[in-house]
Amino acid sequence: MAQLNKVIQIEKYHEGLAAGVARMWNLSRDGWGGDTRVMTEEQVKKKEANSDNIELYLALDGEEVVGYCGLSEYKEDTGSLYIPLLNVRPDYQGHKIGKKLLLQALEKTVELGWPRLDLYTWAGNTKAVPLYKKCGFFWEDRDDSTHLMNFIPQVLNTPLLKPVFEKLDWYGDSTRLIEVKPDGYKENGFTFYEYSWQNAETSARVQFERTSRGISLIENDEFILQLKIADHEVIQEEEREFEIKLVNKGAAPLSFKASGIGNERIKYDFAAEQLVVDESIIPAAFTVEKGEEPSNWHTHPSISATVWINGLECELKLGVFPINPAKIEASYSGNLSFLDKETSIDVEITNNLRENADFQLSFPENEQVVLERNMVTTHIPDRGRKTVSLPLTLKKHGFYKPELTITATKMDGQKLSFKQDVSVAFKGSGAKFGGESKDFWHIFNGLGQINVRKRDLVTNVAKSKQNLPFAFLTPKLGKPYSLEFTKKKPNSVTWEVHDSSVDLKICLDSADMEGLRLTQTFRLFGDGILETRAEVENKGKSTHPDVAFSQPVHQDLEQVYFPLDGEVVYFSENRIMEIGELDPERITGNWYFSEGHSGPIGLSWSKDSNAGPESWQFIIEDQFGRLEPGAKAVSGTITLSLGAFQTVDDFIGYAEQAPVLKKPDRTSELSYQSDQLVIKPDSDPEFTLKTYRNSYLNGTLIIGNEIHEITSEMEKTSHSVTVPVTASQPVSVFEAAYEGNGTEARFKELLLSPSGRVTSNCEDDRFIVDNGVITLKSDPAFYPGIYSMEVNGHEWLANSYPELTAKSWWNPWAGGMKTAPRGINTFSLLKENSHAEVVEKKDCEGNTWSGLAITTEFEEHKQWKGVQYVQYYFMLPGVPVLASFAEVTDAGGKNLADDVWITDLFVGGNQLTDVKISVSDSQQGHAYHAGSEEIPLLMDGDSYFTSNCSDDKFYMIPNNDAYPTDAYTNKEVLQLVSRHQGEFAKSAPLFLLFDERRLTGDLLKKLRRVQF
Repeated sequence: MAQLNKVIQIEKYHEGLAAGVARMWNLSRDGWGGDTRVMTEEQVKKKEANSDNIELYLALDGEEVVGYCGLSEYKEDTGSLYIPLLNVRPDYQGHKIGKKLLLQALEKTVELGWPRLDLYTWAGNTKAVPLYKKCGFFWEDRDDSTHLMNFIPQVLNTPLLKPVFEKLDWYGDSTRLIEVKPDGYKENGFTFYEYSWQNAETSARVQFERTSRGISLIENDEFILQLKIADHEVIQEEEREFEIKLVNKGAAPLSFKASGIGNERIKYDFAAEQLVVDESIIPAAFTVEKGEEPSNWHTHPSISATVWINGLECELKLGVFPINPAKIEASYSGNLSFLDKETSIDVEITNNLRENADFQLSFPENEQVVLERNMVTTHIPDRGRKTVSLPLTLKKHGFYKPELTITATKMDGQKLSFKQDVSVAFKGSGAKFGGESKDFWHIFNGLGQINVRKRDLVTNVAKSKQNLPFAFLTPKLGKPYSLEFTKKKPNSVTWEVHDSSVDLKICLDSADMEGLRLTQTFRLFGDGILETRAEVENKGKSTHPDVAFSQPVHQDLEQVYFPLDGEVVYFSENRIMEIGELDPERITGNWYFSEGHSGPIGLSWSKDSNAGPESWQFIIEDQFGRLEPGAKAVSGTITLSLGAFQTVDDFIGYAEQAPVLKKPDRTSELSYQSDQLVIKPDSDPEFTLKTYRNSYLNGTLIIGNEIHEITSEMEKTSHSVTVPVTASQPVSVFEAAYEGNGTEARFKELLLSPSGRVTSNCEDDRFIVDNGVITLKSDPAFYPGIYSMEVNGHEWLANSYPELTAKSWWNPWAGGMKTAPRGINTFSLLKENSHAEVVEKKDCEGNTWSGLAITTEFEEHKQWKGVQYVQYYFMLPGVPVLASFAEVTDAGGKNLADDVWITDLFVGGNQLTDVKISVSDSQQGHAYHAGSEEIPLLMDGDSYFTSNCSDDKFYMIPNNDAYPTDAYTNKEVLQLVSRHQGEFAKSAPLFLLFDERRLTGDLLKKLRRVQF
């Protein structure tokens, strides 16, 4: 525990404290499960500028920020403020700083006249829960959250209780039992929370009823006042009674007055006035009108009575849960439905009566479905439940929403009748429609669907009703941003069907920014693409100087790609990606793409919008600026792809609205690589470890015998070290290990070490190039390619040199290795003029490669006439690696965009049967023998070839733009084929590598760093 430098002061946040807030969060990670995210001053400024806090209180020890407490309007319900975040730095805990912050937030809630203060925590937060309860919070008994409610502001602002708290200290005199578990005692379906106080002068207790969030009982030395109903559950439209009871505990009579008028849902009207000497009960009748079933998240329909005792006022409340005699829900088990096929829906019936009953459900005639029977009768015991299957034949896709007539017959013969809708969506391929259910508005297009939750406008997008992988959270208008739309009923929700899409429009009028109307449109296409945008119109008379629109989204991210620092960074499936682990300053694109169990999902936004993580949400924001009366502004379009794009490369092209000519390389979230692939003589390689998560490196990096400590105090997201090299192989594999940030990772890096020189000679138009390991031979007069490739004295290519021949399916057949446009056969290629020369070329890192350039000029071929291209075969001295690529030096006016170029080579050597092809799949490795039978194969990244006559393994690494490599063998040949699109001036190189070791595809892909 830290020693306090000064008395802790509570101050309101201003930007001058942003750096201190960032430091507080960075030093508080252990209190939040060991979170290692880094917070910066700028991030704090941005976060708080966009915050919907009414106030933000900070605890300061001198100039050191050691505590944080936000205060905002509660978004889930009416009548409450909310603490979205409370934190005390771990080294300052135990100094009652959390208590100070909580009491400050409570004091402000009382001052502003709000009746309640809410917060959420987690059930295992055993340190904080007792503090919360001592400060007046009750833990609500719910499955879906750990939600706490504090009614002290209502207690202190109630006139009838003010004389009591002139004698009592609400905090110091509390006698409430504090236990780390949910609060409340239950009676007749109600849950009551009770405060109690006592000191030498007086005592008091106040009960609050959970669903009304109101006072149901007050007892002090003078009286007991209580509002009572027999049952929490009340059948709709059935007359019931409540009563207000006053017990006089003193000698003097009490002046007692009470009145109440019903509200939108509950109808009652009563008034009474009397002197109470001993006890008085005021009864009144009420009925609950039909409406929606109340939610745990909201205050329920309530009976409210205003009471005066000796002229001092108090409001009593009890919430009710309106029910029908039965609850009826219908569902269809499938995702897609099919016309004119027998199927069924399941109808679940819950008996809400407190006795056994027979229920009869009558379904109306409907053109959409043909029911096998229109009436269902079943017996259900007291509070029981039963599901019946209703056979039907579907005639038309769409939203089926019949109004049922239900009759409940009690055991005494009494009948209760009521009507209720049920709703079932029958989705179909190409079917576009909208509909409304009890809790949602929906639109559907084929497999795709959108569900807008009525209580808070959270919008789920999915391809099935069970799997809801993506959500658009409640939109916000600002600035400052408001949470008003989480509780506001829309002016209208409409849907409209178009030729290829269906629209859902939600119209909302802002109260916090008077006169502004927000219209949000969701457009769903049949291929799984959703577009959404917002229009803001100033329909008022006042100018709004700074208008902004914020659209938060949420997705559980698995196997996700993000554009960071100009790279495409892949976050693996093993460690779940949390959006808050991204540094918004490092996002360099307008998209992200995931490949989790829900299928490929891509999100993109306008390049004019601002986007970035904020806590567990991803925020897309549009700044509109000044809006005069009558003015309109439209946000950028946000696009969501649910399976419409299968690969990240395709989605990048869509997001950037431009074809992806070159697939981007992918970087791991924790990357390790040498700064140079090729080690220059007498130089030591430098290696860099880099994390793309928003946390500092904090651990140990081991390279060979070298140990490097990296601490979080160094504040590094990347760390470079130089490793001395005493002797290296032509192809070296450097291994490293990192242990830190709760992670153990092992890395391998590939390095090439040239030595010696590349020699060449030309005899009778035959070119020979030798780097000391690989010898290449070419004769353009024979065939435009290389016909021989010897590695350490072993020939790997099959060829017919010096004469063309017929072989297997080919006539003529030359063998060897070449690159040419697809569709040009050997006869045509031999008609064209080809010539070779020995050349040198520098790669992107400045290394000089030597080899052959074979130029072919098309003059005879009708489609390719005028095109000139060059094949390159390059090597480094002494390194068993061949780099090959093609370059179009003159397109001759031809559009090459849709052309595919093919590199093929024939593996052979002494005997074809000496060659073995090794592949691996997700289950196990396989090996195939060449020359034995006809076998077509698709090569994976870990495939390689071996020969009985060589110790080397032969690896082929295609370029990043290539399709998967094909291999084909029969009794006469083994051919390898690599294909890629031809919209290029110069292709990326493919590589052939020869090594005795077993090398992985991920390691070999590092050769792709070489570009020419």
